Amino acid sequence: MGRPREHGAETRAVLLKTAAALVTSQGVDAVTVRRVAAESGTTTRAVYSLFGDKEGLLRALFNDITESMRRHHYAVPVRDDPVAEIAELAFAYRAAAREHAALYPLYLGRAPHNLRPTAEDIAGAFASQERVLDAVRRAVGSGRFPGRRPEAIVAQLWALVHGLASIELSGYLGDERQAARHWRDAVAAALGGYQQPPPQS
Repeated sequence: MGRPREHGAETRAVLLKTAAALVTSQGVDAVTVRRVAAESGTTTRAVYSLFGDKEGLLRALFNDITESMRRHHYAVPVRDDPVAEIAELAFAYRAAAREHAALYPLYLGRAPHNLRPTAEDIAGAFASQERVLDAVRRAVGSGRFPGRRPEAIVAQLWALVHGLASIELSGYLGDERQAARHWRDAVAAALGGYQQPPPQS
Protein backbone atom coordinates (compact mmCIF):
# COMPACT_ATOMS: atom_id res chain seq x y z
CA MET A 1 0.00 0.00 0.00
CA GLY A 2 1.52 3.31 -1.06
CA ARG A 3 2.24 6.15 1.34
CA PRO A 4 -0.58 8.75 1.34
CA ARG A 5 0.19 12.17 -0.09
CA GLU A 6 1.36 14.40 2.72
CA HIS A 7 -0.08 17.63 1.36
CA GLY A 8 -3.16 16.63 -0.58
CA ALA A 9 -6.75 17.78 -0.80
CA GLU A 10 -7.63 16.41 2.63
CA THR A 11 -4.87 18.38 4.33
CA ARG A 12 -5.88 21.48 2.39
CA ALA A 13 -9.48 21.15 3.55
CA VAL A 14 -8.43 20.73 7.19
CA LEU A 15 -6.16 23.79 7.03
CA LEU A 16 -8.92 25.94 5.53
CA LYS A 17 -11.41 24.72 8.13
CA THR A 18 -8.98 25.61 10.91
CA ALA A 19 -8.26 29.04 9.43
CA ALA A 20 -11.97 29.75 9.02
CA ALA A 21 -12.60 28.73 12.65
CA LEU A 22 -9.90 31.15 13.80
CA VAL A 23 -11.46 33.95 11.76
CA THR A 24 -14.81 33.14 13.36
CA SER A 25 -13.57 33.07 16.92
CA GLN A 26 -10.78 35.64 16.95
CA GLY A 27 -10.62 37.51 13.66
CA VAL A 28 -8.25 37.52 10.71
CA ASP A 29 -5.24 38.60 12.79
CA ALA A 30 -5.39 35.29 14.67
CA VAL A 31 -4.56 33.42 11.46
CA THR A 32 -0.86 32.64 11.32
CA VAL A 33 0.92 29.89 9.41
CA ARG A 34 2.33 28.36 12.60
CA ARG A 35 -0.96 28.42 14.49
CA VAL A 36 -3.07 27.07 11.63
CA ALA A 37 -0.58 24.24 11.11
CA ALA A 38 -0.42 23.37 14.81
CA GLU A 39 -4.19 23.37 15.30
CA SER A 40 -4.60 21.26 12.15
CA GLY A 41 -2.16 18.65 13.41
CA THR A 42 0.27 19.20 10.56
CA THR A 43 3.39 21.23 9.82
CA THR A 44 4.07 24.72 8.56
CA ARG A 45 5.61 23.02 5.54
CA ALA A 46 2.12 21.83 4.58
CA VAL A 47 0.77 25.38 4.68
CA TYR A 48 3.65 26.73 2.62
CA SER A 49 3.38 23.84 0.16
CA LEU A 50 -0.37 24.27 -0.39
CA PHE A 51 -0.84 28.04 -0.06
CA GLY A 52 2.57 29.67 -0.31
CA ASP A 53 2.17 31.83 2.78
CA LYS A 54 -0.43 33.45 5.05
CA GLU A 55 -1.61 35.70 2.24
CA GLY A 56 -2.18 32.66 0.05
CA LEU A 57 -4.15 31.01 2.84
CA LEU A 58 -6.38 34.08 3.21
CA ARG A 59 -6.83 34.25 -0.56
CA ALA A 60 -8.03 30.65 -0.47
CA LEU A 61 -10.63 31.62 2.14
CA PHE A 62 -11.67 34.56 -0.06
CA ASN A 63 -12.07 32.21 -2.99
CA ASP A 64 -14.14 29.82 -0.87
CA ILE A 65 -16.85 32.42 -0.30
CA THR A 66 -16.52 33.62 -3.90
CA GLU A 67 -17.24 30.08 -5.08
CA SER A 68 -20.17 29.84 -2.67
CA MET A 69 -21.63 33.06 -4.10
CA ARG A 70 -21.18 31.79 -7.65
CA ARG A 71 -22.70 28.41 -6.81
CA HIS A 72 -25.79 29.83 -5.10
CA HIS A 73 -26.42 32.41 -7.84
CA TYR A 74 -26.04 30.00 -10.74
CA ALA A 75 -28.31 27.48 -9.01
CA VAL A 76 -31.19 29.92 -9.54
CA PRO A 77 -32.99 28.86 -12.73
CA VAL A 78 -33.68 31.29 -15.54
CA ARG A 79 -37.33 32.28 -15.30
CA ASP A 80 -39.87 33.63 -17.78
CA ASP A 81 -40.45 36.35 -15.16
CA PRO A 82 -37.07 38.08 -14.72
CA VAL A 83 -38.30 40.17 -11.79
CA ALA A 84 -39.15 37.06 -9.78
CA GLU A 85 -35.78 35.66 -10.82
CA ILE A 86 -33.98 38.75 -9.49
CA ALA A 87 -35.72 38.30 -6.13
CA GLU A 88 -34.49 34.69 -6.01
CA LEU A 89 -30.97 35.88 -6.82
CA ALA A 90 -31.11 38.32 -3.91
CA PHE A 91 -32.05 35.49 -1.57
CA ALA A 92 -29.24 33.39 -3.09
CA TYR A 93 -26.85 36.14 -1.99
CA ARG A 94 -28.22 35.84 1.54
CA ALA A 95 -27.81 32.05 1.51
CA ALA A 96 -24.17 32.32 0.43
CA ALA A 97 -23.39 34.98 3.03
CA ARG A 98 -24.97 32.87 5.78
CA GLU A 99 -23.13 29.76 4.59
CA HIS A 100 -19.80 31.52 5.16
CA ALA A 101 -20.83 34.01 7.84
CA ALA A 102 -17.39 34.34 9.41
CA LEU A 103 -15.71 34.81 6.05
CA TYR A 104 -18.27 37.21 4.60
CA PRO A 105 -16.29 40.35 5.60
CA LEU A 106 -13.56 39.14 3.23
CA TYR A 107 -15.95 39.20 0.28
CA LEU A 108 -15.46 42.47 -1.61
CA GLY A 109 -15.44 44.37 1.66
CA ARG A 110 -12.63 45.98 3.61
CA ALA A 111 -10.01 43.28 3.26
CA PRO A 112 -7.24 42.90 5.84
CA HIS A 113 -3.91 44.38 4.82
CA ASN A 114 -2.42 40.95 4.19
CA LEU A 115 -5.18 39.87 1.82
CA ARG A 116 -4.47 41.03 -1.70
CA PRO A 117 -6.74 39.21 -4.17
CA THR A 118 -5.41 38.89 -7.68
CA ALA A 119 -7.22 40.24 -10.72
CA GLU A 120 -8.40 36.69 -11.37
CA ASP A 121 -9.74 36.42 -7.80
CA ILE A 122 -11.67 39.68 -8.19
CA ALA A 123 -13.08 38.59 -11.56
CA GLY A 124 -14.31 35.41 -9.91
CA ALA A 125 -15.92 37.41 -7.12
CA PHE A 126 -17.89 39.44 -9.66
CA ALA A 127 -19.11 36.36 -11.55
CA SER A 128 -22.29 36.24 -9.47
CA GLN A 129 -23.02 39.86 -10.38
CA GLU A 130 -22.86 38.90 -14.05
CA ARG A 131 -25.63 36.41 -13.34
CA VAL A 132 -27.74 39.20 -11.78
CA LEU A 133 -26.92 41.58 -14.65
CA ASP A 134 -28.25 39.06 -17.16
CA ALA A 135 -31.61 38.89 -15.35
CA VAL A 136 -31.79 42.68 -14.95
CA ARG A 137 -31.06 43.23 -18.63
CA ARG A 138 -33.96 40.94 -19.50
CA ALA A 139 -36.23 42.85 -17.12
CA VAL A 140 -35.22 46.17 -18.71
CA GLY A 141 -35.52 44.76 -22.23
CA SER A 142 -39.03 43.48 -21.55
CA GLY A 143 -40.15 46.89 -20.30
CA ARG A 144 -40.57 45.78 -16.69
CA PHE A 145 -38.03 48.34 -15.47
CA PRO A 146 -38.83 51.40 -17.62
CA GLY A 147 -36.17 54.04 -18.10
CA ARG A 148 -33.58 52.17 -16.02
CA ARG A 149 -29.95 51.30 -16.71
CA PRO A 150 -29.12 47.65 -15.92
CA GLU A 151 -25.66 48.42 -14.55
CA ALA A 152 -27.08 51.03 -12.16
CA ILE A 153 -29.71 48.61 -10.90
CA VAL A 154 -27.11 45.91 -10.24
CA ALA A 155 -24.93 48.34 -8.28
CA GLN A 156 -27.91 49.45 -6.21
CA LEU A 157 -29.10 45.91 -5.57
CA TRP A 158 -25.59 44.95 -4.49
CA ALA A 159 -25.60 47.82 -2.00
CA LEU A 160 -28.96 46.59 -0.70
CA VAL A 161 -28.05 42.92 -0.27
CA HIS A 162 -24.58 43.69 1.07
CA GLY A 163 -26.07 45.98 3.69
CA LEU A 164 -28.74 43.46 4.63
CA ALA A 165 -26.22 40.63 4.88
CA SER A 166 -23.78 42.69 6.93
CA ILE A 167 -26.28 43.78 9.55
CA GLU A 168 -27.98 40.38 9.69
CA LEU A 169 -24.67 38.64 10.34
CA SER A 170 -23.94 41.23 13.03
CA GLY A 171 -27.19 40.26 14.75
CA TYR A 172 -29.16 43.43 14.10
CA LEU A 173 -32.08 41.99 12.11
CA GLY A 174 -33.46 39.78 14.85
CA ASP A 175 -33.77 36.02 14.62
CA GLU A 176 -33.71 34.08 11.35
CA ARG A 177 -37.45 34.50 10.74
CA GLN A 178 -37.36 38.25 11.41
CA ALA A 179 -34.30 38.66 9.23
CA ALA A 180 -35.95 36.78 6.38
CA ARG A 181 -38.97 39.09 6.59
CA HIS A 182 -36.71 42.16 6.39
CA TRP A 183 -35.05 40.68 3.31
CA ARG A 184 -38.36 39.93 1.61
CA ASP A 185 -39.78 43.38 2.35
CA ALA A 186 -36.65 45.26 1.26
CA VAL A 187 -36.17 43.29 -1.95
CA ALA A 188 -39.88 43.56 -2.88
CA ALA A 189 -39.83 47.32 -2.25
CA ALA A 190 -36.75 47.78 -4.42
CA LEU A 191 -38.07 45.70 -7.29
CA GLY A 192 -41.46 47.42 -7.07
CA GLY A 193 -39.73 50.78 -7.26
CA TYR A 194 -37.76 49.78 -10.36
CA GLN A 195 -41.05 49.02 -12.11
CA GLN A 196 -41.92 52.72 -11.89
CA PRO A 197 -40.27 55.35 -14.11
CA PRO A 198 -37.21 56.87 -12.38
CA PRO A 199 -37.68 60.25 -10.71
CA GLN A 200 -36.77 63.22 -12.83
CA SER A 201 -33.64 65.01 -11.68
